[in-house]
Amino acid sequence: MLESETTNRVEAESIEAAEDEPEEPQWQNGQGESPDPSALTALQLAHRAVAKFPELTKRYQKFIGTAAVVSTAVIVLASIVVSRRLHSGESAEDILASITPDEIENAGKQQPIKPAKNGHSPEEAKKRRFLH
Repeated sequence: MLESETTNRVEAESIEAAEDEPEEPQWQNGQGESPDPSALTALQLAHRAVAKFPELTKRYQKFIGTAAVVSTAVIVLASIVVSRRLHSGESAEDILASITPDEIENAGKQQPIKPAKNGHSPEEAKKRRFLH
């Protein structure tokens, strides 16, 4: 009887501890970390932007069994565009109103801007002398 009481007490304590922990939003696949709020916002906007253009979704459709789903490639391209625009300060409504299918498809072709080193632009950094 003593062993079962101990087991019940341990189970009750673990349930209480689980209730005290803040709940994270459930991630669909249950593996890995869930995305941070800004990434989740960008992904949600990307899905809304892609859904806005049926001809774009048809071009990037793939079939899994009998179901047709949008390819992840178009979602990635749309999330690049959305993320760039969010970082430049545009609102979600402005992004959805002005995004185009061509902009989504050409998102992967643009070269990313390299971050400045030590607060200097890349051109200015080339002019400076390298110090050891």
